[in-house]
Amino acid sequence: MSVCYIGLGSNLQNPQQQLNAAKIAIDQILNTKVIKCSSIYQSEAITLDGKAQPDYLNAVIQIETGLMPEILLNELQKIENQQGRVREKRWGERTIDLDILLFGQQQIKTERLTIPHCEMKNRNFVLYPLSQIYPELKLLDNNKLSDLLASVSGQRLNKLGEFNG
Repeated sequence: MSVCYIGLGSNLQNPQQQLNAAKIAIDQILNTKVIKCSSIYQSEAITLDGKAQPDYLNAVIQIETGLMPEILLNELQKIENQQGRVREKRWGERTIDLDILLFGQQQIKTERLTIPHCEMKNRNFVLYPLSQIYPELKLLDNNKLSDLLASVSGQRLNKLGEFNG
């Protein structure tokens, strides 16, 4: 079994409900169990085209899984599809986004998957929830989570509450 961290985000169709549904669905993946959940945070949407979007709700969950990384990715994308995820543009609005942030101590770089997640160091909406459930984290490149948090502290982020159920 590998310990993994999954980032969740939604800004469409009742985002809190989307996050809760995704957490439940992840816990139902074969040979996979949700261990810990961060609080839910509200963050400003990142856009490439300058077009306004609703704020995102974000969280991080810790899981244990016996699946290989690419198989876990397939299962997460099935959940996204079941929850109405449409992939039209990068950083566009979405019902649900599920990203594998960390997969044990593995480093992976394939056409479909990069672990650790390539943008996680730049995103307060990933780092703060991650620090809530794994505060002593030290990344494979020896960056400490506490140091990374200082570099994103100026980005707007509001802690909202907890997952339902």
